[in-house]
Amino acid sequence: MADLSHPEDARLIALLDGTLADEERAALLARIDTDAALQARLDRIERGGRLIVPAFEALQAEAPRAKLKDLLASAIVTDETRRVLERPQTRALRFPRWQPRLVAAALALFVLGGVLGASLNGWIGREGDGREMRTTESWRQAVAEYWSLTTPETLALAPTPKRAAAELSAASAKLGVDLTGAPDAFPGLSFRGAQLFDFQGRPLVQIAYLDPQHGPIAYCVIARPDQADVAPTTEELDGFTIVHWASGGQGRLLIGRAPAERLQALAQKVTG
Repeated sequence: MADLSHPEDARLIALLDGTLADEERAALLARIDTDAALQARLDRIERGGRLIVPAFEALQAEAPRAKLKDLLASAIVTDETRRVLERPQTRALRFPRWQPRLVAAALALFVLGGVLGASLNGWIGREGDGREMRTTESWRQAVAEYWSLTTPETLALAPTPKRAAAELSAASAKLGVDLTGAPDAFPGLSFRGAQLFDFQGRPLVQIAYLDPQHGPIAYCVIARPDQADVAPTTEELDGFTIVHWASGGQGRLLIGRAPAERLQALAQKVTG
């Protein structure tokens, strides 16, 4: 990077970023045309900005693309940067707009640093089938992240009997397990529909219920043909209580903000 200690550096950077007023930009361009030292200084700053680009592209290739893409988009596409990017090209704007890229690269470094830290320190044990899994790869973690967006208002409307039957029939066929009795599986809970997801190539069904006292509760089933049976286990994850177990080649869980005793009692209804 260039050494930004020259008294004109701030104005030169503003010129590259397109933030100078028209009159001030014209005056500075006129000076650059006749001042070789000032032109060299501008070229040096511009070259320093270019060095960010390959570093950023390398980070982007290694980072988790989906999440990083969303983070970078929110950092770069602001009203100010959009205004600069859409400004008609003039001589002052023939230089790369490296300042937004610098912000993006710094953000990428931060995100990638967190990912690398998790990679080095985040192996958290086994999922019951003997394979080590990282936190980001746990299906229970994925369910908790999604369920955190659910409120009683989300589940305010119950599906029609016809729609409920169609949802459960599709889920049962995909998983190879009968889920058609789900609406009546948990006395005291109001059935609110079933959704079919895909988690790392495996079908995952989420069946939603509304508890009048404790709010949304989900019963989830994922295909795990390689997993041995596991007795019901209770854990806390992201503010939720989770009771999870495995049987018949399926991983299963109940998740909600209800007390552990409540979910454990509900689990007994479907574990036999």
